[in-house]
Amino acid sequence: MDWRKSVITNGNRPPGRPLPRGVVDRFWQEAAALREVQGSLRDLFRRWGYSEYIPPTFEYAETLSTGAGAPLEEQMYRFFDRDGKMLALRPDMTIPTARLVGSKLFDQPFPQRFFYTGPVFRYNEPLAGLQREFYQAGVELIGVEGAEGDGEVLALAVAALRALGLENFRIVLGQMRFFRGLLQALQLDRRDEEALRLALDRKSDPALQALVDAWGISGRAREALMRLPRLHGANGVLRAAEEVVLNAQMQEALDNLRAIERVLDAYGVTRYVTLDLAEVRGMDYYTGITFEGFVPGLGVALLSGGRYDDLVGKFGPAHPAVGFAITLERALRAREAQNVPAVRWAPDVIVGGCVTAAGVSAVQAARDAGVRVAWYYRAEAQEEVWAHATAVGATWAVWCEGDYAWLWREGEAQQVPLEAWVQVVLDREAGA
Repeated sequence: MDWRKSVITNGNRPPGRPLPRGVVDRFWQEAAALREVQGSLRDLFRRWGYSEYIPPTFEYAETLSTGAGAPLEEQMYRFFDRDGKMLALRPDMTIPTARLVGSKLFDQPFPQRFFYTGPVFRYNEPLAGLQREFYQAGVELIGVEGAEGDGEVLALAVAALRALGLENFRIVLGQMRFFRGLLQALQLDRRDEEALRLALDRKSDPALQALVDAWGISGRAREALMRLPRLHGANGVLRAAEEVVLNAQMQEALDNLRAIERVLDAYGVTRYVTLDLAEVRGMDYYTGITFEGFVPGLGVALLSGGRYDDLVGKFGPAHPAVGFAITLERALRAREAQNVPAVRWAPDVIVGGCVTAAGVSAVQAARDAGVRVAWYYRAEAQEEVWAHATAVGATWAVWCEGDYAWLWREGEAQQVPLEAWVQVVLDREAGA
């Protein structure tokens, strides 16, 4: 049940106070699931040698605008502090990480590996399951250039989606240098470049044909443009792309992708990756590979990343960099669609009855063994504890009285010595 949409709670609905548009309360199942996936990803990133970075929630707006590009700048939440300085809530985690490395860690050994999890804020229309405050988890590898770094981050992206319990997904990999090499050969002005990018984004053959005709492009350049939208898939893409290479930059991009394929093959994750050389997302931001992660039925990417070698240098000495971020709300929707078991948020055991030294000792022993136990102090009889356990979704209920406990599970009750109920629960759960 989605309690945020519930009309009636406990028989009536108090007036309450509305939240601003684009933010939500996260509690019970949603909060537990969000913390579960954050914990899983933290553990994974640490095992790959990444250390955690917790950026400030807000910074100077000018800083967060550095290298952001027009769309992200437009979505930033800006406000003035009491000194009249313009601040902004962080719209992503990559720019703060680049600032940290460029301005504070420039004299430290490289590479630097960071991961992060937390909310970001963007003033946009809530869509595709995203609010104006949503959660990201990701990594940044700074100080490594070439296929080894790209391959590591791509392999880690695959490992991250699998750590979330997802198996049915696809990562679409592009290379901005291939497209920029094509633009270099065509010598288009800025407006025509944008028109071409939009046509490729829409995968529109008629729009592309109209542009090629209007520009009077012919020969190999025309062939390269018209074949670009078809340079996607899991097999044979690089061989087909070799046939339309127009300059050294395009060839270098293909060489980079071949080298990345060898790294992905070494990690054993090639089957998760599909090439798309018409992927031109983030023209102004990315300098090499770009990639997005998709699952069936979601309709939007739940993971995105790429190489951004020019960003760190805007805050200090230049360093190559590559990374990705996962949108956790979308990851949770994907987990539901792929029937990943839900995270339990309710207590395992509800206990009512005597709050005595022996009763408390048993409860504390259960907690020390990892069992989640909550007291229900209102109960005056066994049946009230059973009913409350059912209402909150607990598996077990215990009513203790004197030297005995009545242990209830799935409608069945048994009497055991007070000190014995903990072991009964542990044995039963171990056997389950």
